[in-house]
Amino acid sequence: MIGNHYTKPKWPIVFYFVAVVIFLFFPINILGYYKRQVLSFFTGGNFSIMFDVSIPWAVLILIDFIIMPLLAIVSVVCIILLFSKHKWFPIFVKGMFITYLALLCLDLLANNFLSNYASEEYKNSINNDIFKNIIRTTIYIAIILPFFYLSENIKKTYSKDISS
Repeated sequence: MIGNHYTKPKWPIVFYFVAVVIFLFFPINILGYYKRQVLSFFTGGNFSIMFDVSIPWAVLILIDFIIMPLLAIVSVVCIILLFSKHKWFPIFVKGMFITYLALLCLDLLANNFLSNYASEEYKNSINNDIFKNIIRTTIYIAIILPFFYLSENIKKTYSKDISS
């Protein structure tokens, strides 16, 4: 606190670098998965077949179709919130990662229990793709979230007691 003005603490440069790299790779990861596993149902003429196979599975694909591009956009918004040190930054980051991880886990469950593939090999290749994305997202979470709990500067930036 300088005079009557609150000054936000300076964050470590490593945090900025790591966060920007993750927030740039994350939408690439999302959109790559989206193109391989979701978009093909809408562009490959499989839309009507999707509902014939399993309605809950088709609904999940529709949810993925809507939410995954939004998560890619939120990742870019996180970069803006990061540099502006906006109070919503930690909430957006945690929500983005948790939502994507939850969608991937639901996709994995749906792929194994709701879908009917002609080939077990095809099912396994999709499972491998989902597992890779779950591992990547877990690594992103393991890298970025500890900064929110371990860095004193980040804690000070988002502490509730900044009104004095």
